[in-house]
Amino acid sequence: MTNKDIIRSNDLVDEMPLTEIMQQVNERFNEKLFQGRENGKLIKHNLEYGLGAENIFRSLLVEVLPEKYGVGKGKIVTESGALSSHLDVIIYDKIHCPKWFIDENQNLLLPFESVYAVIEVKAKTSSSVLRKAFEGLQSVSNLDSYKNIRSKNDFVDYRPPKLMIFSFEDDRPLTTIKDNFCLLSDEFSRNWSFSRYSKKSPGSVEDNGHHYLVSGVYVLGKGAVYAMLNGSVSIGYYGENTFGMFLSGLISSLNSIPQSDFRPESYIHWLGAGAVETYKR
Repeated sequence: MTNKDIIRSNDLVDEMPLTEIMQQVNERFNEKLFQGRENGKLIKHNLEYGLGAENIFRSLLVEVLPEKYGVGKGKIVTESGALSSHLDVIIYDKIHCPKWFIDENQNLLLPFESVYAVIEVKAKTSSSVLRKAFEGLQSVSNLDSYKNIRSKNDFVDYRPPKLMIFSFEDDRPLTTIKDNFCLLSDEFSRNWSFSRYSKKSPGSVEDNGHHYLVSGVYVLGKGAVYAMLNGSVSIGYYGENTFGMFLSGLISSLNSIPQSDFRPESYIHWLGAGAVETYKR
């Protein structure tokens, strides 16, 4: 991140309408993200390009998310010692939950209960890259043995963490990405979704019975493919508003999830067995 604010205070005036303010905020997001994408292409090294995309993305989330949310990378662990694969972006409870381990590259080891959302960030997606992202997110889903509902909304059941994919580029049309998303969702199937109409909601009668590992795939400057509350899949042709729509949806979800009932004592056996030292190796 540079020292330039996402939006400069002198750009705003008292009479400016909210829609115009949001447009300028979104322009700042795109300015940073698109510039990061172009800079990455100059490097012409896939690994460095991908790491650059992740770093820019995480830095933006740190700038805009409330202080109570931590943003990092690394792995998630359960009280039994089961681990996820390495994850690009983890949004977690920074206030109430510990970080069991941080290495010299700022990789974190976080308790499962602390995690609100996980995002796999890709410099450029294709069918094979999306499959790999699904595999990484499935490693998080495999840790969730309880599938607990944590929701402040009586009409929507939330089962965190929210799992998403954000791509800086994909040459395919959104209709093709939707087909890819649906095929992968069938292959990486599970019997619950992150968000769903609750039984109290009138919308529950529209539930089609399909569930999704990944809540949505967002492509910078293009739009998104995402699961709806009734189990259908929709396309959002957001264009340059894509990151803004992604961010507003993420914040809305985070605000709807209460703090977890984290019990650090449940990790005592795992910690006492030298698990952190094993992780370091």
